[in-house]
Amino acid sequence: MINKIVIPAGGLGTRLLPITKVMPKEMMPLFLHDKNGETIVKPLIQIIYEKNFKLGLREYCIIVGKQKRTIKDHFTPNQKFLRNFHKNTRFRTDLEKFHSMLNKSKIFWVNQPNPRGFGDAVKHAGSFVGNDDFLVTAGDTLLPTGDKIIKKLLNSKLQGENDAIILLKKVSNPKRFGVAVIKEEKHKIKVINVEEKPKKPKSNLSIVALYRFRPSIIKALNEIKPNKTELQLTSGIQKLIDWGGNVSAIILDEKDQVIDIGTAESYLETIIRYKAI
Repeated sequence: MINKIVIPAGGLGTRLLPITKVMPKEMMPLFLHDKNGETIVKPLIQIIYEKNFKLGLREYCIIVGKQKRTIKDHFTPNQKFLRNFHKNTRFRTDLEKFHSMLNKSKIFWVNQPNPRGFGDAVKHAGSFVGNDDFLVTAGDTLLPTGDKIIKKLLNSKLQGENDAIILLKKVSNPKRFGVAVIKEEKHKIKVINVEEKPKKPKSNLSIVALYRFRPSIIKALNEIKPNKTELQLTSGIQKLIDWGGNVSAIILDEKDQVIDIGTAESYLETIIRYKAI
């Protein structure tokens, strides 16, 4: 059973400027219904954290960088702030539940001095990972209906023979994403090639930003020279494939929702389409 998860949150969020000049994109608000049917507002990264906490994960490595202090402040329990609210009010109760989760978790903060790509962020988590298998999830991506998928990643017997398990989803515009080429075998879907935002995609299977890795991905990332100014995680996955490692995939159903707020258009679509998650 995996207990560690890495959440890269160090990117500048330039595609969401000017709001990301003052607010990290991972702190962008989303709307949810509580158990009483009331609408509440939470930052995306809190929703991601709470979902993984409820599935049993207790060790978190959050990769942050410049202008990301807000995230660390939000994940620091503040009893003095709670005293501003009367007991049993909805806001205080919600915050107390969040603080209770935080007090039961180990959260490691790692600084990414320069935002040099998703792969570079994961590479910075090497000391946290150690010799353990771990999950990686982007701080701006969420699978609202993905609990069963995450459970499958956490408990996957396939991991015994795989260096990585990645999630894939069919899309109409693969040029915007990392793309995978697969080969279906008897008991698994084997990944034979991955490429980041290709001009001529070899498939319509986009890579969803939720992964399970062995520590070998850190070694692979350390072997790669950054492409231009960035080191992509797809380059590390391809390095594993080139080394003869096993990378398998889980293909999401059409009904499996993926929320990605990396652009203004996708954030607006999320607000309109999902209203409350």
